[in-house]
Amino acid sequence: ALQKAMELDEQLLGEIVEIKDDFAVGPLGDIYGTEGYQARRDWWKTVLEYSPYTDQLDIVDDKLAVHNLLKKSDEEPDLQVWIWMGQNAHDVSAYYWLMSQLKERQGQIQVLYLNNLPFINEKGNIFYPTHLWEIQPKEFLKAKKLARPITLIEFEVDPDEWKKTCQENSIVRFL
Repeated sequence: ALQKAMELDEQLLGEIVEIKDDFAVGPLGDIYGTEGYQARRDWWKTVLEYSPYTDQLDIVDDKLAVHNLLKKSDEEPDLQVWIWMGQNAHDVSAYYWLMSQLKERQGQIQVLYLNNLPFINEKGNIFYPTHLWEIQPKEFLKAKKLARPITLIEFEVDPDEWKKTCQENSIVRFL
C-alpha cells in the first residue's frame, strides 16, 4: 500500500525498509550481542519448525537493514527517515527496537503513528486500521501530513523503555 501511495505522490518517494522480526514476542536478552541475537534466531527456528515458514527465517535480517540505513544516513546527512507505524504490537515494538539504534540521528527521523486515526476504506466507510496494509494508498497522502520529528525527549525515554523491556526478557509483550 505504501509503495502504491508513492506512485501517487512524488513527495513520498523513497526506499522502503521493513522491519520483519516481531519483537513483541520471543527472547530479547542481549539482543544486540551475538549470543542474544543467536538465541532469538534459535527461538524462531523452534517456533517455526513445523510450519510452512521455515525457509523464511533466513530472509529476516533486520540488523543488516538497520546497518544499511545508518550507512546511507552517514553518506547523505540530509536524508529524512520516516517511521510509519500502525497501532499494533509488531509496529510499536519494532519502533522501540529501532529507536535504540537511531539515537545519533536526532533531527533526521520523522514518525507517523497512525493510532486512533480514522481512515476511509474501499467502500467509503470510516474505520480505524491497526495495520498499514489496511489503508488505501490514496489515504496515505492525507496521513503524510501527520509526520512529525521525534523529539529529544522521545530519543531519551523510548530507548530506556526498550532497555527495560529487554531486561524483563518475557516471551510475550503487550504494548
